Amino acid sequence: MATPEDARRANRSLLLGTLHRDGPLSRADLAKQTGLTRATVSAVVRDLIDELVVEELGVRAAGGVGKPATLVGINADGRHVVCLDVSEPEEFVGAIVNLDGKVVVRRTYDRKGRTGRAAVTLVRRICRELVSDAGERLVGVGIATPGVVRPDGVITTAAHLGWADLPLAAELSAQLGLPVHVVNDANAAALAEVTFGEPGAPDLICVRVDEGVGAGLVLGGRLFTGSSHAAGEIGHVVVSGDGARCACGKRGCLETEVSEPLLDRRLGEDGADETAVLRAAGTHLGTALATVVGALDVTEVVLSGPPTVATETFRTAAADAIASRTLPVIGDRLIVRPSTLGFDDVLVGAAARVLDQELGLR
Repeated sequence: MATPEDARRANRSLLLGTLHRDGPLSRADLAKQTGLTRATVSAVVRDLIDELVVEELGVRAAGGVGKPATLVGINADGRHVVCLDVSEPEEFVGAIVNLDGKVVVRRTYDRKGRTGRAAVTLVRRICRELVSDAGERLVGVGIATPGVVRPDGVITTAAHLGWADLPLAAELSAQLGLPVHVVNDANAAALAEVTFGEPGAPDLICVRVDEGVGAGLVLGGRLFTGSSHAAGEIGHVVVSGDGARCACGKRGCLETEVSEPLLDRRLGEDGADETAVLRAAGTHLGTALATVVGALDVTEVVLSGPPTVATETFRTAAADAIASRTLPVIGDRLIVRPSTLGFDDVLVGAAARVLDQELGLR
């Protein structure tokens, strides 16, 4: 049974979503577009103004009969989110992000090969530093990590970081005194795309290439994580039966053919043919994605990661591999493109997770 608090949260989410998508708007506009009563809109807007989430922006230019309406919009720098991306192979990236998904402070920290508790200690230090610098107007903290992450912020497994059954959200929340939300890095990139990216298809796959390879699935405009929260874990799909041995024990997993360190190494070899290297990697990725694309009939594949995966050579090879393995009605209209948010998409996605969970902004 829905409680008054459930209704309040739903109303806040509805109004914030409308302002995020269409604002600035007047209170009367909000009532008309959301179907809420003017009294409800006024009460919720008043609370959001008090919380520095929404602000009044002055009156609309006169153009009709009666008193000009006062416009309200999201107060981008009224509140902030501290975010951390721990998916990069050589460094952790921390940031302070505003309510518009803009990175206002960004810092990098040398990982120095840390794994296990040493990596957790570094995460804790970075969060304390950024929380101190951000001041009191924080909504919460968002962490984006490779691996399988439960909704309660427990990292079931993150092999490259040496983490297993790690209750990272609970540990950090207790230490920082703030809400902490942890999300898979590919899911974070997908959330960034649907929350702050250019309006696009309601169904897409966001592929994240870093130390490994993962995918975030967006269906009907909502993130899909699966029954065990491992949807999109494509890194251990076998794409080459006689390929290299993977850390998981199988041979020829996608991660043995496509990853940021691997691409860097192959491109750095003497006499390396950049086009051939990128075409081969893109073909392997497309091979792994073809069944997923065919099963879900998505119209966009978004690539997140190092500049190499955004190149036309890599994207075309992936698209061709998918098209050659799916029906023309699927493959011919598929778009394979880079993230609209560039290098910071995972950080922004971690912020989107916090804003959704704490404010209902999605």
